[in-house]
This record gives sequence, C-alpha cells and structure tokens, in this order.
Amino acid sequence: MFMNSNLFEPGKSKQEKQFIQLAVKQNQRFDGRRSNECRDVELTFGSDWGTVAVSLNDTKVLAQVTCDMGAPTTSRPYEGKLQLNLERTFRSSRCLDLESLCVAAEKHVWCIRVDINVLNHDGNLYDASTIATLAALMHFRRPDVTYANDELRIYTEKERELIPLLFLHYPVSVTYCIYKSNPQPLVDPTLLEENAADSVIVLSFNSYQELCTLNAGGTVPTNVRTIMQCARYAATRCKAIVEFIRKTLALDEERRLQGTGPSQGLLALLGENKHKLSFKQLMEGYQKQDSPTLQDSQMEVDAAQTSEKPNVAEVPVKEEQPIKQETGKLVQDAKPMDTSTWLPQEATNDQELPTPSRVVSLKVGKGKNRAKNKANKKQQQLAKKQNHSDSEEEVTQVI
Repeated sequence: MFMNSNLFEPGKSKQEKQFIQLAVKQNQRFDGRRSNECRDVELTFGSDWGTVAVSLNDTKVLAQVTCDMGAPTTSRPYEGKLQLNLERTFRSSRCLDLESLCVAAEKHVWCIRVDINVLNHDGNLYDASTIATLAALMHFRRPDVTYANDELRIYTEKERELIPLLFLHYPVSVTYCIYKSNPQPLVDPTLLEENAADSVIVLSFNSYQELCTLNAGGTVPTNVRTIMQCARYAATRCKAIVEFIRKTLALDEERRLQGTGPSQGLLALLGENKHKLSFKQLMEGYQKQDSPTLQDSQMEVDAAQTSEKPNVAEVPVKEEQPIKQETGKLVQDAKPMDTSTWLPQEATNDQELPTPSRVVSLKVGKGKNRAKNKANKKQQQLAKKQNHSDSEEEVTQVI
C-alpha cells in the first residue's frame, strides 16, 4: 500500500499548528531555548580533505568536496567551476576565487564539486548545509599541477604539498521563522516549528558582516523593522560561525601534524568522539558579548516606535526676547541683533530694519502713551476744523 510520507511529517496537521502557535504566543519553545538562541553547532572533520560532518542537535549533514580536471565554459574561459546546490549563497555571491582554479585558459580548469548528504532532518537544514559547505571548502586541498609544452601533469600528495582553495569572503546563513501569534521571530527553528511557521526569512552574511543573500516567503507580511532586527543578530552570528570554523581548522591541522588525526568511517564522524568540536566550548562567552539579547532588541524596537511620535512638551523653547518681569513692570534687557551676517548688504545700507529691541520698546511705549495719543488726536481734529473754516473764508473773499 502506497503511503504519502508528507502526511506524517510533524507540524503539518491543523492541531499541531495551533498548538505550536499557542506556545509561540507565550514565548515558549519545546527545547527550552529563547527566541534568539541557536542550537549548538558541532563539527567533525574526516580523514580525507574536504569531508566534514555538521550537527545541530538532531539535524545532521555530511559534506564532501572533490575536484577534477575539465574544460572551462566559453563565456568564462579563465575561471574554474563550482558545482553545488546552494547557488545563491556561494555561487551568486562569488565567495570562491574561480580564476585561481584556471590552469590553462580555454583548455584546463579545476572543477570543484560539493556533495551534501542529509543524514537526519530536524529543522533548519539550510543553515546546517551552508556551515558544512563552507567548512568543507575551507578544509579541502587540491593537488598541485603544471602545464608546459601542451603537457598537463598532476602531482600526487607525496610529490608535492596539496594547495588550499582561495576565498574572497566566507558566507553563512541564518534562518528565522515568523508567526501570526507573535511578532518576535524565532531563530534556528526545529522541524516542528519550521512546518508550522507562517513565514520564513533566510539571511546570508559573510565574515565582514556584509549581506550576501536574502530570501523571504510566506503568508505573513514582514515589515522593515523586523528584517533589520533579524539582520543585526544574523550578521553577528555569521561572523562568529566563521571564526569558529577557522578555530576548528587550526585544531584539526595541529592534530594531523601530531599524528592524532580523525579516524576512518562514517560512524566515527557522527558518533561521540574526542575529535568533535563544539561551538559553545570554543566560543564561550560569545553570546554575552556580541549577540543582542531579546530584551535589548525589543528595547530598540520600542525606542524606534517612540521616536516616531514627536513630543511637543519635551522640545526646549528658546526665548528670542529675554525680558524680565518685576512687580508688574517690563524691564528690557535685550541687545540689538547683528543683522550683518544673515541679511543682504544692500538691504542693510538702504534702510534700517527694526530690531527686536525696538519692537519691544514700541510695545512698551504704546501702553504708556495711550492717553497722550488720545489727547493729540483731539487737538489734531480741532486744528483741522479751524483750517477748514479759514479756507472757506478765503474762498468767499476771492469770489
């Protein structure tokens, strides 16, 4: 009887989705992690160059790098080839120096191939694959080769030392899940959380904290503030992962020089052994120093929200006319403003513009001389009447 395996995949049923979303709403995860806490990354290098096993608790991935001599493409005759499934993270970002893989232009180039085998899937398979791919490429060594007189010669490891690959940058991805019940995204989701998520965001950064790729999809619209919050943590996380891979490579090289390298077999890579290197052990104190906590990121979001609303009461008001008030009388202390620095020279020469001190003095004088102005108006009216009568008399005398 044929049975569809997707029906039994955890997190696909309606009841499981509701249960997971209810737990996310209460800021709870089944493995006891916080929303911004990742699982421990464990690396184990094989005896062959370019063989790496990566474990994120129950998510286990095996990556292996091989090389072969081949012909280049007609569009890029001076570059080698990189064959892998993670094209956007590694090929599109051009992390590997493909020109260094060219032996003879338009004739011979190295073809690098990365095979990724999923041994167990418990969520966040993309991040585990990118870590395994980067670690395998950095661990890989290709044989030395010479090309002279149209003759190609590939040396063995005994004849010449193997050569590592050249990198331009080192990209690593970080995955987030977003739910309708809680705006806070979950990093490094398990398979149960991943299948019940409404949206998924995958960010790839290199060791220089430069964005390489951004993939987002789902039913929940993601705002810019959430993406920026995820990007800040992802950039720090990717930088730490690259440093962790470099430390593991240095330890593996020391073990090979001492003759205590990794043993053969797949069980030796996945089982508990002394050659397994843990992120929490080598990068102890990283989360306390570099990675932002949930409270800090939430405070940044709250601060951004409050900064958008202007508060008029907090804006300091500067007094343009410093006037003191004593016993109901106004006393002028303002000095004349220097208008030569912000007014045109022609305007200052032609006519004198009123300064704030003169305006204040006019207002003060208007209140004091109001009675005098009324008396002057009456005298002017009487004078007009007299002048008008005198003019009439003069007119009649002329007639």
